[in-house]
Amino acid sequence: MNKPGIREKLIEEIKQVDNVHLLQVLYDILIDEEGRKVYHLNEDQISAIEEAREQYKNGDIFTNEEVDRETEEWLKE
Repeated sequence: MNKPGIREKLIEEIKQVDNVHLLQVLYDILIDEEGRKVYHLNEDQISAIEEAREQYKNGDIFTNEEVDRETEEWLKE
């Protein structure tokens, strides 16, 4: 099937969809294809991001080397 044929068939199929979640997933895929990534975060994810930003602002951070060293120590135990 050629590109215009696929496009028309896809449009017709999408018009038949009643599932809002499926439509959102399809929309997200299309948006991502155009290079505009859309993320839908739940409350826990938003809280974790806010907490991480606050920790960064307060200087409560580790370098990659520090994390690697701690990981190596943890794995030795």
